[in-house]
Amino acid sequence: MRVCLITIILIVITFCVKAQSFITSPYSRYGLGEIQNNTEPVSFSMGGLTSAFKDRYAINNFNPASYTVLLYDQDSLPMLFNGGLKCNYSNQRSLTQMSSRFTGSLNSFSFAFKAARLWGMAFGLQPYSSVGYMLETASSLDTLANYKVKYEGSGGFNKFWMGHAVELFNHLSVGVNVSYVFGSLTQVRRVVFDSSAFYNTKTISSRYVGDFTFDAGLQYEITLFNDSLNLEKTKLVLGTSVGLPAKLNAEESMMAMRYYFSGGSEYIIDTTGVSNNIKGIISYPMSVSGGFMISKDNKWSLGADFRMQDWSDFKSFGESDSLKNSMSFNLGFSISPAKKQLTRYSNKRTWYGGIHYDQTYLSLKGEELTKLGISFGCSWPLRSIYPRLQRSVITTGIEFGTMGTTSNNLIKENYIRFVLGISLKERWFEKKKYN
Repeated sequence: MRVCLITIILIVITFCVKAQSFITSPYSRYGLGEIQNNTEPVSFSMGGLTSAFKDRYAINNFNPASYTVLLYDQDSLPMLFNGGLKCNYSNQRSLTQMSSRFTGSLNSFSFAFKAARLWGMAFGLQPYSSVGYMLETASSLDTLANYKVKYEGSGGFNKFWMGHAVELFNHLSVGVNVSYVFGSLTQVRRVVFDSSAFYNTKTISSRYVGDFTFDAGLQYEITLFNDSLNLEKTKLVLGTSVGLPAKLNAEESMMAMRYYFSGGSEYIIDTTGVSNNIKGIISYPMSVSGGFMISKDNKWSLGADFRMQDWSDFKSFGESDSLKNSMSFNLGFSISPAKKQLTRYSNKRTWYGGIHYDQTYLSLKGEELTKLGISFGCSWPLRSIYPRLQRSVITTGIEFGTMGTTSNNLIKENYIRFVLGISLKERWFEKKKYN
């Protein structure tokens, strides 16, 4: 019964995630769209920390070495599930216009479990990039007619990933992920005239991707201070991860047509061009990240990250968007109440906060586009039927951010993102014993 239920959930989530376009940003027109950073609620609330991040209720697939966190779980045979929802409110404005939009979708989901004494495994499905925009420019054809050029884009890429991690030597963890990247990007270009003497034109272009990528990571844990009286440890975790570059096999289909409007509907006059299943390559850039996290048991933690991704050689079907390397800086913390305060259920919360600053891969009209986000979050356990073990945790997170500028007639975007996640922990590999 449990296997059937999980299978149904996976199928439903797969189709929902594949269909969603979570982002509505004019800047998602470039490259592979807007890259989706870690939306796992705990990491999200801590400014997007991933390199040295490990948590017994949060699966961090951005550094596969973190899967060994389950090796020291209170439960000898843990199986962990992460899933949830996310929402995005975006307000975009230029010097002359302003628009707002709200979107929501399923978040990524993942499973992790202890496979052997020094071996952890995990797998899941998550969005990699998202495209969603509508742009419009106006012009004239001499004195004969005025026309508008409208650009629309939708879609995105997703990743189904599976990873393994082992603990070597003294607190050194090594992990690898294999990911299958799939999805599609659709772009529509319309030329609409204000005169019936000219036919409107529309070109629809779709690109489909399905190929494998690989990444690896390391985490090394150092005990800075061991308080044997109170059974508390202060630890330092150093982490790094590398995403290997890849050439993703892709196909492109295109259709061009002429049409006219009548009664608010489009009617095709004729088709001026068609091409199907054109083979091509889309670049998948290399990424490198590194960071640290200091923590004192489950009382508090503080960490920082640096991440760089090489977009300078990006090409899609031989075309370049003249992108530049992107960089991000992340800082985050968590704090939990002292043990003496845990007598009340309402006090069993952990609070998170963080900030990130991103230099994006876009440089438009001489302006380097940057992103700044501040995040907060909270998690609390659900009541457990096992007195000494927390079996499930609810986590919420919110981020306030801004990207872009109104200089040189560009667009500035202010956004609010919210995530809600649940972590479920069960024993799935224990044989029942009968007297």
